[in-house]
Amino acid sequence: MTGYIAPSTSLPQFETGSEVSMISISKQSGAVLFLSLVILLVLTLLAMSGMQGSVMQERMATAQRDGMLALEIAERAMFEAEAALDGLSNLDDFGTSKGFYESTAGSSTPAPSPFAAGTWSKDTGTGEPDNAISASAVDGVEAAYFFDYKGKVTLDSEGQLPRDLGQYGAETPTEFDYARIVVRAPGPSGNSARLLEGFYVFVPGGLAGGNE
Repeated sequence: MTGYIAPSTSLPQFETGSEVSMISISKQSGAVLFLSLVILLVLTLLAMSGMQGSVMQERMATAQRDGMLALEIAERAMFEAEAALDGLSNLDDFGTSKGFYESTAGSSTPAPSPFAAGTWSKDTGTGEPDNAISASAVDGVEAAYFFDYKGKVTLDSEGQLPRDLGQYGAETPTEFDYARIVVRAPGPSGNSARLLEGFYVFVPGGLAGGNE
């Protein structure tokens, strides 16, 4: 007589309270880590953006300072060029000497464009401008200029001329020569430059040797 063997049945397994708690904590830790990484990424991007803004502001301030110094150097060169015109004894230099151009009718030596690089290029041997005149250096920075003779003009003393006609020995309407002056001055860094243009009336020999 054989014995009776009851069939085995597998009972369902239930998670204990501690196991559920550990799974929940693990999921929460993963979410916190992900959120922390997102916040860290956002903060990093904000910091990089702030640094780029600071660098840009510094560059802008440097460029502005460079431009202001270039303008001061150009103004000094303009005064020097005006004195050179007042010191001329005749008009022979126009059309024949470097930096002295003439744009009157029939002239064969018109002034070059101040925006062309070749106008201000320098000789590799001497360091002097090829088509302009060197001004006196200011803190090691050297401007350059050229003259463009325009012809003659008659002016009177009633507000047309910003100077005393008496220094030329005239009190009545007087005929003057006038020229265009173009100055280019680089900034100390060499990354910027300023162009100045002026029109100057003068009488060759009228100031007996210039602005002294």
